[in-house]
Amino acid sequence: MIKFSFTFFLFALGVFAQENKIDSNVRKQIESYNSSFAADFTGGNKEALLKAYTEQTILMPEHSRQRTGNKSIADFYKQWLDQAKVISYQRTILELQDFGSYVLEIGNFTEHLDKQNLKPYTYSGKYMVLWKKASKNKPMTIAAEIWGSDSYFDDRFIPEIDDALVPPTKEFVTSDKLNLEVIERNNSIKKLVQNRLGGEHAKMFLPDAMYLTYYTPILSGEKDITAYFIEHEKPGTLSIDQISIRTSGVINAQKAIVEFGYYSVDWSDGDKKGNVKGKSINVWKRNSNGELMLFRQMVNHD
Repeated sequence: MIKFSFTFFLFALGVFAQENKIDSNVRKQIESYNSSFAADFTGGNKEALLKAYTEQTILMPEHSRQRTGNKSIADFYKQWLDQAKVISYQRTILELQDFGSYVLEIGNFTEHLDKQNLKPYTYSGKYMVLWKKASKNKPMTIAAEIWGSDSYFDDRFIPEIDDALVPPTKEFVTSDKLNLEVIERNNSIKKLVQNRLGGEHAKMFLPDAMYLTYYTPILSGEKDITAYFIEHEKPGTLSIDQISIRTSGVINAQKAIVEFGYYSVDWSDGDKKGNVKGKSINVWKRNSNGELMLFRQMVNHD
């Protein structure tokens, strides 16, 4: 298990705060939304939960498939609240990044819930929300949202979501040069994962990157991210038999490129075989050589 470098994280947050000034009104709006969302979630107010979502919003829940638009997102929260009572819910903002037309929020969440016929459970982890700025005096809306636990957990303690009516995620088709560059970077990652080259995979991240992956606390900075990938993708008996990493959308956010991705991995280890599917929000920036590098990335399993 890779230990989270808390000292480095505090240092990194200080650097980011100096380089990335956020309008106080933007922060207040996000803090107000988080407070009201928590109240509506614990109160079971399903309609109020949707106020920041639009028909274009992408929701990426952990252990559930990607959903797009108000109707599909409303169905997710209905299923969740029909199966469990949310006793308390809290988000703690760790970072806000201003990308010009969008703001990226990263933080931790803690949800105490009581699922029918089971003991109360604390579901906690990290999250990422991409906010779309609006014209003056209008509230921001959520362009995309993803979350995941800080550690492996038995998902019988959280609601079981029926995704039967959720359409398959469609691959993004583009002829745009910038978008094709993003897709080509993913092809490079695919080869590194399949060949178990974790150290090289880590080099796809900027030195001040953050990686928010499944069942692990936030990894911040080159040291933590490199250590994780060297361990996670080390050569051994496990084989990646087939892997696909696809793009479902790209947003050029002026100061960064935000990509929505989804993946499928067939693996085998001796007599054991399996398939893992998931999704991600990937934030790309260019390094000093002009190469697209991962600046922020969050991944979770379906």
